[in-house]
Amino acid sequence: MEVGNNLADVRDHRPSVFPLPPSPFRLLLFYWLPLVVYCAIIIFQSHYPTPESIPRLLFFDKLLHAGGYGLLGMLFCRAYRSGWPDASDRSLARWAVLSAALFGLSDEIHQSFVPFRTADAWDVLADAIGAALGVGFYFALLSLSGLRSSGSRRIDKEGTFG
Repeated sequence: MEVGNNLADVRDHRPSVFPLPPSPFRLLLFYWLPLVVYCAIIIFQSHYPTPESIPRLLFFDKLLHAGGYGLLGMLFCRAYRSGWPDASDRSLARWAVLSAALFGLSDEIHQSFVPFRTADAWDVLADAIGAALGVGFYFALLSLSGLRSSGSRRIDKEGTFG
């Protein structure tokens, strides 16, 4: 079999949801659009005061930040993995956590200009921790589902990646 004839060869021997090599439009639609939509939801939500229905428990808002940005970290990692199939897990994780944390920082700066909202450095820390946990969870899901990531490849006895 010639290398490059099927998607498994193109994508580091990783299974894919696409039977043929995906078009740029499909990659954008399947991997990047969910990330962009979720970022837009965060920005939209930041325009409004915190709802009164959210419990006023100690650190509850930090848990909400960590959960929300955990999902954002997963979406960043998933999108980056689609665009950089040869990147190591560590590199993908770093970029995903950094991207989510910087987005959290920009959201806090944005909130400082919104009436009834305040900027909080502790929220940025909760965002970064949540993103790191989300990225770790993403790689755990990949491992459990049998979808290997590029960082888990090993060199076999013949010197090829297996």
